Amino acid sequence: MRRVCGLGILGYLVCCRGAALSQDSAKTAPSTAPPPATAGENASAEAKLLATVREALERNAQEIKSLKEQYARDMAEQKKKVAAQQQQIQLLEQTARKLQEQIRASPAGDRQQKIAQLQQKQLGVLEEQSQLIADQLEQKAAVVDKLQTQTATLESRAGQAAERDRKAAAAIDQLTDALDNQRRNTPNLPPQLKSWFLPSGTDSTPVSMFSTFDVYYNLYPNRRGAGEFAFDQYTPFFLYQLNRRMLLSAEVTFNLSGATLGQAQLDMFINDWLTVDIGYFLAPVGFISERLDPVWINKLPDLPLAAYQVIPDGLALTGVQMRGAKYLFGSPIKMEYSGYMTNGLGVPGQGQVADWYDLGGVLGTSSSVNEAMAYGARLGFWYPAMGINLGVSEFVNAPYSASSGAVMSIWQPYFNYHRGNWDYRFEYGDNYEATRQFIGNNIHREGFYSQIAYRDYRSIQKHRQRLEYVFRFSEARFQGIDQASVTASAFDPPSTAPVNRNQYTFGLNYYIYASTVLKFAYEFNQEINKSFNDNVFMIQFATNF
Repeated sequence: MRRVCGLGILGYLVCCRGAALSQDSAKTAPSTAPPPATAGENASAEAKLLATVREALERNAQEIKSLKEQYARDMAEQKKKVAAQQQQIQLLEQTARKLQEQIRASPAGDRQQKIAQLQQKQLGVLEEQSQLIADQLEQKAAVVDKLQTQTATLESRAGQAAERDRKAAAAIDQLTDALDNQRRNTPNLPPQLKSWFLPSGTDSTPVSMFSTFDVYYNLYPNRRGAGEFAFDQYTPFFLYQLNRRMLLSAEVTFNLSGATLGQAQLDMFINDWLTVDIGYFLAPVGFISERLDPVWINKLPDLPLAAYQVIPDGLALTGVQMRGAKYLFGSPIKMEYSGYMTNGLGVPGQGQVADWYDLGGVLGTSSSVNEAMAYGARLGFWYPAMGINLGVSEFVNAPYSASSGAVMSIWQPYFNYHRGNWDYRFEYGDNYEATRQFIGNNIHREGFYSQIAYRDYRSIQKHRQRLEYVFRFSEARFQGIDQASVTASAFDPPSTAPVNRNQYTFGLNYYIYASTVLKFAYEFNQEINKSFNDNVFMIQFATNF
């Protein structure tokens, strides 16, 4: 009977354990067919989605692995407890058999008494064993409840994992379809733009046009009479993108004197660091002449003395130019370079002294351009992260004969800084003209300008953000030009007269838009050893559109 009772209890425990194991093993993973793929997303969204799916799958795998390990540990512990109970039951059975043998060997009277005592002891042992088994059952019930809870959690997470798997599969199908669609079809672009992506290229494209317009008002306080309003220019700039490697551009300036051609050139893009220009192009002599000369970029209504009396302003020549820029050895320093060969400059006007004094006449008039050649180059370095740019340019005019023109050599270093609210410019020019065979002596021009500007871009007030404060100092010095013979009445405005002078200009700009500005400036002109009384108050409106 005791053996039957023990075996019954052991069977009960095994059944309970089997039920727990069956509940742990009952896991389902619902799966549904992925929905049809939709339109593709961009590359960054695709990468983010795949990373999210991978993280979810890895997290779910870690959780399932942890639960399996916990389940294995619990099973091992239960097996150890069942084995210990089995050993206890076997020990009790052995003890009972020994007692029975002892009872059989003892006399009858003692046997009844010993049987009674033995039964009492067995009842006590059975009660203790029953109590122990009851306590163990209570502990096993708590373990079973915990395992059931973990199983439910695992089933829930398995369902979530299955849903994530479904979404991941759908996303992968979606990305696959999107990539396949991109391979099979060109981008969804307008026909005019779509033709740019044809493997054969294209010979036609819409025309782009950008225009510059400005008017000004000048008042000379030291002169009799009112101020003067003037229309300066209307300049349309045309761009024709013939194909990926060719750009045709042209600029025409209209003013009260008529129409003039500013430039007309063909740019051929050889590679990322080399472009070839052919035609009538703006020579890169001086930084301000090529980069800062447009009225809507220049921070003051006029140019500094050095920009039009020492360094040629707006010098356009016919020839060929090679230029480009490239970062040096993977560093943040970028080198820019250009070299050109063009028709040279001839004898200005009638070749009289006054014609050679005016630098604009020297550069703008060529009586025999085919009998001279001009050469030039520029080398510059940029540090964009620090807003620093510096370099040097050189221009040489070399006539074939003394009667064809003057040997001219211009050397021009520059330094620029633009960062945050501050903008600083410095430029020096040295111009030597071998004019002895024309006027009996050579001409040497030199000068520089230094300009600083401040604009509070971060101000919380809109109008203060649009205000800019500018100061510029400029000077020009001449050798070989008779200062006494130069009169202000022969030049308009008087500041173009080639006399030794210092110039101080104070300006205030208001930017209506990024390329539309209203400028106010007062300029002090201080001639050396004479006075033209040509201080001037200037107002200018300039826009580019």
